[in-house]
Amino acid sequence: MQPLTRSSKLLLIFLPIWLFLNSLVRPMSVPDEGRYGDISRAMFESGDWITPRLDGFPFMHKPPLLHWISSGLMEVFGVHLWVLRLVPTLAATLMLVSVFFFTRKYLTERLAQLSVVILATSLLFFGSSQYINHDLLVATWITLTVFCFADFTLSGKKSILFLGYIACAGGFLSKGLIGVLIPGMVILPWVIYCKEWRKIPSLLNPFGILLFLLLIGPWLYLTNNQYPNFLHYFFIDQQFSRFSSSGFNNKQPWYFYLLILFASFLPWFLASGFKFSAKTLQQTLPRPILALMVWWFFSVTLFFSIPPSKLAGYILPSVAPLTIFVAVWINRVLVEHKNLLQRIGVPLFISVFGLGILIAPHVIKGNHEFYLAHLTRINIVGIILCISPWLIFAASQAKKISFLQSTALSLMVLCSGIPFAVQAFDTKTNSDQLQFQQYIKPNTQFVFYQYYFYDLPFLLNLKSPVYLVNDWDHVDGDNSSVEIKDGLLFEPQLKRYLWSEANLQQALSNPKQPIMLFSRPNTFKPTNSMKMKVIHARNYDVFIFNP
Repeated sequence: MQPLTRSSKLLLIFLPIWLFLNSLVRPMSVPDEGRYGDISRAMFESGDWITPRLDGFPFMHKPPLLHWISSGLMEVFGVHLWVLRLVPTLAATLMLVSVFFFTRKYLTERLAQLSVVILATSLLFFGSSQYINHDLLVATWITLTVFCFADFTLSGKKSILFLGYIACAGGFLSKGLIGVLIPGMVILPWVIYCKEWRKIPSLLNPFGILLFLLLIGPWLYLTNNQYPNFLHYFFIDQQFSRFSSSGFNNKQPWYFYLLILFASFLPWFLASGFKFSAKTLQQTLPRPILALMVWWFFSVTLFFSIPPSKLAGYILPSVAPLTIFVAVWINRVLVEHKNLLQRIGVPLFISVFGLGILIAPHVIKGNHEFYLAHLTRINIVGIILCISPWLIFAASQAKKISFLQSTALSLMVLCSGIPFAVQAFDTKTNSDQLQFQQYIKPNTQFVFYQYYFYDLPFLLNLKSPVYLVNDWDHVDGDNSSVEIKDGLLFEPQLKRYLWSEANLQQALSNPKQPIMLFSRPNTFKPTNSMKMKVIHARNYDVFIFNP
């Protein structure tokens, strides 16, 4: 393989740095970043690298690779939000690199460069690159696995096959069975379609399978040895049942992911003039690569569209083939005459987005004080997004920069503005509501009333579990209480942290014990006889007993 050009090297260095710098802007989001960030912090501080824990309770919903990486980085850099966000940035970098090298090998370096620019500035990928959860991590491992197995099928290079098995283990350790099932679902039918079925035995290399088992086996063995009911809970309850059950939140229609992908790549669709030419794909992509990309995109999108519970990040395993399709279409229109939609589509999209930011604080109901406090930032972001794409457009029209450069630069401005907009509109974060900290004593007991505030344990750097008050005999559904209560399946002795109303009243009757109770606004109703200090924040009321 020819050495990389200077422009490719600069691109592969610049894009990850740009993604990481954007991840530093906004505060911790809830629930995911609070949940997974605090699990990683607990793993780092406890030294228990086997059992992920949420509020001290075993959290066996997902494997621990995200937390292993985060905790390892904390060993080096300490406990900081930016350290946690290194993980999605690193995952994004790995996906960008894998897309680049596969596209460069089987298409051209120009298309490889174009692909990584399009992927980095697609809205779903950009947002996921700075969001702490498992979605981009498992999508990256799945993408790398498919590329490696496809490359081995076409080239016969064994080292790439073993890399594929390592990536497959990474996918399993990130989110479970989908890290194995999706690559298999993509590769096996493709191999048969390409009439390469004779290579199936070599794909199932015994040393590769052994390597895979050596990577995933220790955690499964040690965890099940510690908790004998773990394998059933992990594989049946959290993998198969979650896929097929309708009892989880976030129910969406079957076309949800098509809308998400369309919105994510819409600016690039506008730049292409919506010229989705199958003929262009056939002329540019070799037949095996075209078949792989088409089957990959449609099979994965269909697979994730089946369950009623859907979240935007779940569809990330299908963005790599779609990115390559868009790159081919964009590359074709670069040498053609641009119509009006192609020329003004992207700046118009961005300026409308900026106008929406300017208008939003005045039409969204509630939290007016929060928006008023951030109004200057909102106006700056909105004005920049309204004006800057047209300045870039003018430079393009004056032939100072190319159409592709103006499109990419405009979308980078848009993406860079989004974290600042989120910072100004995210009313759910509790990062700015910590005024009560001055009342915390070394022996203060923290109590969450009928709701788990995911980010507070991390923000407060709590060293002990929070006491949780609820009607624990009747909690059900898909919520924080059930997540935590499930931990009793593995360590029932932790029930001491799950309080009833009677337990709470007994604790409050102790005049020597400082207690800080958090509840959603107007949820906890103290009696008149209780002596306390009350602080009303945006997302919760804080009741301070025996200060």
